[in-house]
Amino acid sequence: MMAVAQAPAATAVLSVRGLKIEFRTEGISFHAVDGVDLDIYPGETAGIVGESGCGKSVTALSILGLIPRPPGYVSADSMRFESEELLQLGVDELRKVRGAGISMIFQEPMTSLDPSFTVQSQMSEVLTAHRGLRGAAIEKESIAVLERLRMPNPRAILRQYPFELSGGMRQRVMIGLAMACSPRLLIADEPTTALDVTVQAQILALLKRIQRDTGTSVLLITHDLGVVAQNCDRVYVMYAGRVVESAPVTDLFKDPLHPYTRALLKAIPNTRGGDEELAVIPGEVPTPARFPAGCRFHPRCASRMDHCDKAIPRLVERKPGHSVACYLYGPETVTA
Repeated sequence: MMAVAQAPAATAVLSVRGLKIEFRTEGISFHAVDGVDLDIYPGETAGIVGESGCGKSVTALSILGLIPRPPGYVSADSMRFESEELLQLGVDELRKVRGAGISMIFQEPMTSLDPSFTVQSQMSEVLTAHRGLRGAAIEKESIAVLERLRMPNPRAILRQYPFELSGGMRQRVMIGLAMACSPRLLIADEPTTALDVTVQAQILALLKRIQRDTGTSVLLITHDLGVVAQNCDRVYVMYAGRVVESAPVTDLFKDPLHPYTRALLKAIPNTRGGDEELAVIPGEVPTPARFPAGCRFHPRCASRMDHCDKAIPRLVERKPGHSVACYLYGPETVTA
């Protein structure tokens, strides 16, 4: 059953306009993300979906100021979290936002958790830095965090190192670290990568329960449309560094407008039986250094027209809450 879209609140928790992420290295310069707009509202789960390399993860990292400069250079017309303009914050001010205001669950907990420190040591660092806890209060709160995640024997887990835990347990620890300071926005970047199907379902159910209990807004980054259908209220479809479609999740699955979105949906395996051939999107995802001119999907698009390679289609709202960047629906463009 699909998630039910919520009516957007008047003010977004996070609002991004015109996000661009440029990488410069060895005389080569390219934009991995080029003009992305995002809005995430209180209490909702917004999803970003697209193939590997489309810019999903670097978009998330840029929100937290985690793109190293050089080689990465982040710019935007606006990147506002609640009342703060993130791009105007200094290093120390942004560090205060991370963890307490915005937290992130990374793709691979084994590389995100420090293997040389126990779970307790890493939990202590977060609770001391963002909540000012000391001494026995740290252990008490650490145990409470793990208990809320329904982890067995939390005292024993606190004494363990990440490599002593299973993949699912490590991911739960990452969620605990992310939620320890009750953030208003949680960014989950492929939170079920490398986990088996049963553990994936448990982790996603845990995130949904935490959101229900705390009211935290969630930005869920994934390549799995099934995860989007079950967990998101709204979804942004990215291709080659740009958002090509955004809509409430029920609208997107019922009436996808962009040829790329339609192709993604047709490529979902049929789990109900039958001998339908799995659809494949022809061609390859372009690299950021070689994005094609005009609509970046046009070399792979069955609906392409003569002018699709001339200029980039602008994202335009075609019905309430449902926007698409495609010449099938009108001539609006931006300069390529």
